[in-house]
Amino acid sequence: MRRHPVIAISGVPGAGKSRASAVLARRLGAVHLPFDDFETLTQLDPATVQQWLAQGAPVAAMYHPDLDRVLDDLSRQGPVVFETPMGRMPPTHDALITLALWLEVDRDVALCRKLDAALHADHWSGAEEMAGWIGGFLQGYQALVRPCLDLQAANVRARADHVIDGMLPPVAVDSDVARIVQTALAHQAATQGFTAER
Repeated sequence: MRRHPVIAISGVPGAGKSRASAVLARRLGAVHLPFDDFETLTQLDPATVQQWLAQGAPVAAMYHPDLDRVLDDLSRQGPVVFETPMGRMPPTHDALITLALWLEVDRDVALCRKLDAALHADHWSGAEEMAGWIGGFLQGYQALVRPCLDLQAANVRARADHVIDGMLPPVAVDSDVARIVQTALAHQAATQGFTAER
């Protein structure tokens, strides 16, 4: 059966994946699939996350197994923009992803963006809940979050087809993403068609 392009947009938390993915999906008329809808790692207690890191951080343990099936099904219906921290890392995802992009952002800027987003989120029941989450996030940042980001930057970035400067203004980032994707899909169309038999 024919499979449509799957564009993966990755980066550390705060890199701008959500915005860039949503904008690209609108431009392509594609489905926007956020990894966060399937991730399981942040639901684990700190001791379990440390054990996961000690075991070599197996990628499949980060998400619900339904994600692979959903991604495959969606790619058979039309193009997909996959917003994911893991890019091509899982073997199944690697087979499904047509093009992997990495948004490169300085860690301090990404952290500031993450905290700013948390401060302006509308899902908190009150200031106490928000302060508790931010305090817990900062408390675990060095021991848990930072090692995860180091693994992500070392492994996912290395397997990306293109690295995009996420420090640019959002409009410029979105423009770079669109240009790279359009060029890649045009090349694919010229060589083997927009979809591939798998």
